[in-house]
Amino acid sequence: MVFWKKAESYRHLLHLEETDLGVRPVRFTDKQLSYFRSNDSYLLRARCAAGVSLVVETDATWLELELHVEGAARQYLQATAIIRNRWADSASFERIGTLPHTSVLKLSLEPVTKAGELRRVEVHLPQAAWVTVTDVRLSPGAIAVPAQDRPLRRLLCLGDSITQGLESRHPSGTYPVRLARLMNAELLNQGVGGHVFDPDSFDTALPFEPDLITVAYGVNDWMSNMLASEIEVRAKGYLERISARYAGVPLLVITPIWHHAEMTSKAAGTLADVRALIARVASGFGQARVVDGALLVPGLPHLFADGVHPTEEGFGHYTSELYPHAVGAIGL
Repeated sequence: MVFWKKAESYRHLLHLEETDLGVRPVRFTDKQLSYFRSNDSYLLRARCAAGVSLVVETDATWLELELHVEGAARQYLQATAIIRNRWADSASFERIGTLPHTSVLKLSLEPVTKAGELRRVEVHLPQAAWVTVTDVRLSPGAIAVPAQDRPLRRLLCLGDSITQGLESRHPSGTYPVRLARLMNAELLNQGVGGHVFDPDSFDTALPFEPDLITVAYGVNDWMSNMLASEIEVRAKGYLERISARYAGVPLLVITPIWHHAEMTSKAAGTLADVRALIARVASGFGQARVVDGALLVPGLPHLFADGVHPTEEGFGHYTSELYPHAVGAIGL
């Protein structure tokens, strides 16, 4: 079997699904995907490859990633190559066009310090597109094999579009990917753009055993004019599901980050009111620590793509402020 079709060549996913066209990374269980089928937007975003990467040892000087794009939450498509934990190259399409569509992203793996030497190369797949890998081509004469190293820990990130990483122009720039790299952790990113606290979306049989869990919802609950009482019931129910599945596993509950309209009063009050509500609910769970999202990313326009989603620089602030909380939670 060619290297790019092997499950052991991929990281940060639940499993790899074989199709007639190639292989497709999957982040959610069948039960979760079935649940999301009632909302086309959620289902599309759940099928995107957020956090997933191809990790190989190769002597190639370049790599071409051929992707069949079946759906996209954004019109751009990107991939990033990291060689021995250093960013090497990125490639993108600014407009994917009509879907379904086949795109080829070519990544340079230069410089090569020693001819024929196998180097660890990690290619991050697009976080905002539902893709099937249909081919991976290497420079002439090059070989590639699945990387043998494995992360020391496991990180589960639950949340909305900010967790999924929408508006980061590179898939390796999102906070879950950056946090996982700092922690040396296998990541499962279950961020779904537009989503809210929803107990039924969490699978209590999720086949993933994390050392740390992050939960980051609330802004869409607030924006959709939910009453405070409804947000409270939903948040409590969601955390109860997590606690039942992962009793004793450290849990960081991240309240909403800065929002350009956060002083607007909606059905649940201002966004500050929703932050306080979520913190109050989380305080009832012994394994949970509350992270004040308002302190993660400064409310400066250039740190946000649209007043809601951080840019890559904004995600840098998010990660650097969140990491000490992760360290404190699991004792790194």
